[in-house]
Amino acid sequence: MNKIARLLTLAIGGFMTLGCEEIPPQITPCQTSRVVLVEEFTGIDCVNCPAGAEKLEILSSQNPGKIIVVGIHAGYFATDHNGFDLRCPDGESLESLYLGPVSGYPAASINRRVFEGESDVVADLTEWAGYIGAEFCKRPIAELSLTNTYDPLTRMATVAVDITPSTFFTGVVDEDLAVSVMITESNIVGYQKTPAGSNTSYVHKHVLRDVLTDSYTGDVLITKGNVLTAQQKVIADYPIPAGWNPDNCHAVAFIHYKADDNKEIIQAVEAHIN
Repeated sequence: MNKIARLLTLAIGGFMTLGCEEIPPQITPCQTSRVVLVEEFTGIDCVNCPAGAEKLEILSSQNPGKIIVVGIHAGYFATDHNGFDLRCPDGESLESLYLGPVSGYPAASINRRVFEGESDVVADLTEWAGYIGAEFCKRPIAELSLTNTYDPLTRMATVAVDITPSTFFTGVVDEDLAVSVMITESNIVGYQKTPAGSNTSYVHKHVLRDVLTDSYTGDVLITKGNVLTAQQKVIADYPIPAGWNPDNCHAVAFIHYKADDNKEIIQAVEAHIN
């Protein structure tokens, strides 16, 4: 990680001490509507990953409505423990083929942006707060709204994403613009390795369950060089599996560029399925 990024992390979101009292990392957000998507790579055999999850919980509580977390169980530390397995095929593809591979945990992608001094979109825990703070300052060229409907009898969900261009943006898009829709589940109780040992009652949050768009890399809405116009993406009649609790499930939608060298997320939104 580069020294400038580390200084930014310390200045914006680092740990500060006063006497013997430690103050959690804090971010002072810019006044924009930007919502930042954090795709956290984790696994139930990762001893240090709970510290990453805790840090994201602190940052999210300090910045309500400004950070969306998706926990992707994939890679070396994501395993099956006596039938408890939080991996999903799309998550494994995101880690191994599209955003990663990830070499060290905990790690996360912040808005899928390659920050200065980085070689890819995956950043280590010490950089998260600074990178999130920097993303708050970028005005999104479009806004999103999310409407979910759920039928408890059939367990069918429908997700509708509406994309509206921001009033300040009147140009064409520089790269293909795509939308991705995911479903996450929180409050899943099960196994997790921790520094204190194995915990069979650990509460897993924001776990990626599935990518609902046709491609796990996102569905293109507007191709490069065309004007950004209002769009809608509807995922109809998605069956919520019996093992998932719809009360704890969220749809997460985001628009992003889709190019080999630019996967940056422009805006994100989240809403309960039920």
